[in-house]
Amino acid sequence: MKLLVCCVLLIANISDNSKASLESYTPTSTNILFEDITRNADKSCNRPCKFNVKPRRCHYNFTVEPIVGDNDKIAISVNGITPGPPINVCVNDVIVVEVKNKIPDQDLTIHWHGVNQMGTPHMDGVPMVTQCPIAYGTSYKYAFIASSPGTFFYHADSVSHQSDGVYGSLIVNQPQPQEAHAALYDYDRSDEGTLLIAAQFPTLLSAYLEDVAHIQPDALTVNGDDENFKVFVLQGYAYRLRLINAIAIECPVIIQIEQHEMVVIATDGKPVKPLPARTVKLYPGERMDVVVRASQESGGYWIKVNAGGACAGVSANAMLLYSGFNYTSMLQQGVNEVDHENGLDSDSAVYGQMLESLQEVSQDAPPEPVYLGINRKKWNIKEKDIDFRYISDAIPKKVYYPASFGLKSSGVVQINGKSFLYPNTPMLLYPQDVKGDFICKVGEESENPEPQCVMVLEPKENVLELVLVNEGFESNESYTFHMHGYTMQVVSSGRHPQGKPMSKEEFEKLNQGGAVFRNLKHAPLKDTIVVPKKGYAVVRIKPDHGGSWLLECRSCGLSSLPAAIIINVPQKMPKSVVRSLAKCGNYRPPDVLLN
Repeated sequence: MKLLVCCVLLIANISDNSKASLESYTPTSTNILFEDITRNADKSCNRPCKFNVKPRRCHYNFTVEPIVGDNDKIAISVNGITPGPPINVCVNDVIVVEVKNKIPDQDLTIHWHGVNQMGTPHMDGVPMVTQCPIAYGTSYKYAFIASSPGTFFYHADSVSHQSDGVYGSLIVNQPQPQEAHAALYDYDRSDEGTLLIAAQFPTLLSAYLEDVAHIQPDALTVNGDDENFKVFVLQGYAYRLRLINAIAIECPVIIQIEQHEMVVIATDGKPVKPLPARTVKLYPGERMDVVVRASQESGGYWIKVNAGGACAGVSANAMLLYSGFNYTSMLQQGVNEVDHENGLDSDSAVYGQMLESLQEVSQDAPPEPVYLGINRKKWNIKEKDIDFRYISDAIPKKVYYPASFGLKSSGVVQINGKSFLYPNTPMLLYPQDVKGDFICKVGEESENPEPQCVMVLEPKENVLELVLVNEGFESNESYTFHMHGYTMQVVSSGRHPQGKPMSKEEFEKLNQGGAVFRNLKHAPLKDTIVVPKKGYAVVRIKPDHGGSWLLECRSCGLSSLPAAIIINVPQKMPKSVVRSLAKCGNYRPPDVLLN
């Protein structure tokens, strides 16, 4: 009888005043050996994935620091480059990344966007929720299992740091026979076929303490190239491309490949029913996998990327080049005008929430409904009421109005009338030490008089139905939300029929009248969604593994205060793990800098 080895410890020790370890912490899967004993000369983690091969432990060292680029612009780099080094592994590999922060006088964490961190919630990379920030000059070692195949990416949790260059691709492959749509393409070269789209700013956003919302991007880049990134293909073959919108602010991008049709096969790492598309649209943080067949005459074709929202007016181009074609003529002729007739506009582009899951999604008992009203609120506060101290130092029994409320004339985005407050200590690690008067429960916000609190949702049922309504009384914006730790079933999405602002009562009226259609069989599975302007998105979540998981509108808090809630599912962390992690000491989370 074969011995079943249930788990070999993941060890992640940190130097320079910080430690992180998975010692004595058992992953959820008990049939995986976390060592590579394959007899193969190639020990790289970027390899063809095979059956019956032990997972590998994949080590990376990231040094995050400022650099001066070739264009004389200052950026924040990972190992001297932006985007940072790509991570390409096989499913069930163990990813170990030691991050050293060399950004003077600034703190840092890294989030692994789309990775569910089942069994390792303390590796999610959210400051003061799952870990203490990485201080300047110190290191932190992340270690987690690449438990699901798909297209992911990593980025600094801070919107400013991500915008300044701290991001990179994270691709988890699996044996080709397990790929749902392997029959649709001939090549899946994640090294060459991943297009990481980002925005470039004229100045370093993290260098400013004041409002930076007025600083607009002046360019888009594809894999860091603001000129022409190149994708090489052979005529007659089909290729899988992985598209990633790595922009942190509210900038949807629309992508078209000249004279070529795409077939969408996955969104946010989850396979979908194949859907042909002339153009596709990705909101910030979204990923989409498409298949492109090199079926045209041998030559060169432009891949056009145009942005909207806060990035309106900027664009980037890449090249789809058939083997043997000399692309000099393309550079001389330049890019053709946008082909609106073929659908390069937001109304005709295929986007993630309109797709259908490949498999029928099971529905459990009736879900627990939770209303999340999103609205921008203007605060008419007298200067004497504004407090510039950290909230714990404020005068007791007096409502605390942070400076942002008075300085932001356009108002701040809030959920259920509250701004999010980072806990005074990491909630996942030390829940007993989070100050009770800082917390407000979702649905009971009125019981806390403060306009800013640690918004916590503690599920009571096996399924949550989150109704996110972009009320739109003070704004005409869309908002992108990212769910940490869980996958969302997007069962419904739409706008007010008359384009009017939408209150909770108005939504319930539409819902009861049958105007809110729910796709309960083939809802797309996503971790990043958009709540359209004066519209709604209805998602279902199964809180089936423990942790303190953030549901956040990242770009909402860029210049003011964060808009987020914590879905808190009790998770008893082993004492050995908690003791090994870095302590925050007397660290106090600033209201704005962490966001």
